[in-house]
Amino acid sequence: MSFEHVIWIFFSFILGLLTNSFLPKYFGKKGENLATKEDIDEITDKIETVKHDYASQLESVKAELSAKLSTYGFRYEKEYEVLSELTILLVDVRDASISLRPMLDFRDPEKSKDDIKKERLKRFFEAGRSLYVAREKKRPFYPEEIYQTIVAIEKIAHTESIDYQYKDPFEKGNFLSYWEDAEKNQKEITDSVEAAMMKIRERVTTWEALHNGL
Repeated sequence: MSFEHVIWIFFSFILGLLTNSFLPKYFGKKGENLATKEDIDEITDKIETVKHDYASQLESVKAELSAKLSTYGFRYEKEYEVLSELTILLVDVRDASISLRPMLDFRDPEKSKDDIKKERLKRFFEAGRSLYVAREKKRPFYPEEIYQTIVAIEKIAHTESIDYQYKDPFEKGNFLSYWEDAEKNQKEITDSVEAAMMKIRERVTTWEALHNGL
């Protein structure tokens, strides 16, 4: 066997090893590396997509909350104005009602009994009229519960005004019941107005909590 033939056999053996063993493993490993890189690229793309979607959703939620805050803030301010006005008018009605026939009464000696009665009733009717207009015209802008409370107060106050206008304490046998009714009506009016203002205060507190929580 010649030397050239031995060399050829040797190189054929080496080539066989490369072809059957090393090269498949090499290219297989390269394929794995390539697949791993592609997987990483795909995962990275997915992560970026999720991040983008999350950022978009976050901005959407922030915009929604901002709009809601603006809406609730506007509603809170407007309702607060209405409730503030109603509170003032309730106090006016309460004071005007109690002033019709106070237990400790002071009468101006320069004025007649009828003049004093007219002045007190005028004050009462003006206060009642202002409250009526405000609670009716602005009824859609505050809770129905408060509306009904105001209506109940007006009924009690109206009863007190009728008693004052048409009853005479100096009629026979009428003095004691006249002042007992006055005291009863005034207490009921005072307590009812206080209860109404408590409801108004609770409503304002609720709005503040909601406003601060957004």
